[in-house]
Amino acid sequence: MVEHGKGHPDRLPKGEQPIAEVGADRLDEEGRHAGRLVLTPKRIYFFDDEHHNGSHDDVIDHSRFQGAEVTGDDTVGTLALTWSDRGTIYEGDTLELKAFAAAIDAQLNP
Repeated sequence: MVEHGKGHPDRLPKGEQPIAEVGADRLDEEGRHAGRLVLTPKRIYFFDDEHHNGSHDDVIDHSRFQGAEVTGDDTVGTLALTWSDRGTIYEGDTLELKAFAAAIDAQLNP
C-alpha cells in the first residue's frame, strides 16, 4: 500500500474503501502517466496524478474484469489488466504489482 497521490485529495467515490493500492505508471499511446492503482470492493481505479478532474482515470467494474498478468524483473515490472475485451499496461515495482494482482484475485475469487 502507498500513500494517496500528493497534491490532491482522495478521489475515491463516497462509500468506496481501498483494499489495496500501488503507485504505477499507465503506459499508452500518449506516453507515460504517473498515478496509482486502487482496488475497492466494487472496482479497480487508476487515478492519474497529472489530471485531477478524472478525465484520464480508468474505472474497471469487477463485473467487466477479465484478467491480470504481471511480468518483469526484480525491480521494474508491468501489470496488464484486461476488461471488456480491452486492456491497459501499468508499470511499477514488480513485487508491489504482484501483491496488487494477488489482492485482485483474492477479492474476485474468494
